[in-house]
Amino acid sequence: MTEDACCGIPPGESAHAATIRRMIAAAPRFRPGATPAELVEEFTDPEHRMPAFLALYERGDEVLPHIRAGLRHPDWQVRRWCALFADNFADAETLRALVPLLRDPRSKVRLWAVHSLACEVCKDGPNPIDPIPLLLERIETDGSLRVRRQAVAMLAHHLAPDPRVTSVFRKILKEEEDRKLRLHAADGLKRYGAATGEARS
Repeated sequence: MTEDACCGIPPGESAHAATIRRMIAAAPRFRPGATPAELVEEFTDPEHRMPAFLALYERGDEVLPHIRAGLRHPDWQVRRWCALFADNFADAETLRALVPLLRDPRSKVRLWAVHSLACEVCKDGPNPIDPIPLLLERIETDGSLRVRRQAVAMLAHHLAPDPRVTSVFRKILKEEEDRKLRLHAADGLKRYGAATGEARS
């Protein structure tokens, strides 16, 4: 038995997933007889979003077709929460369905699409999508500073150093005035330099 299993975390499960499972265990059951489609619709109700999220998470991969349908929902909050849900799964079809949301008219939807496509910490398996060019496009073109910050932060904490990224970090430090953009870029250069043995800039 592994140390994680001793602590109640299944072998191979991320700490992020373990936290969600503890939340599920502590929460009252929410609409146990509801279909996955009905639970996705609950994302339209502010009071029911988190209970619906936990109920969907508990059902696992079987709900993913309904999450993918929710990514195309006319209500932006449903799209946002389905994008958030997709963060916890490395399913290629679901992650591909997130890509159009990078250009969603709502910045909060785009922000979660950026995070869910790129965050490696939240997933229990490898990401089958190459997020680097998608994030670079958001950094260059997105009208929301928060989305651009998120994209830079995701690149800065990407586990494998990527040569496509360092020049973007340097450009941000040279041209951008926003403090958080600059902090993420500097952190990225520091981490990438340490990983590759390059001189830090």
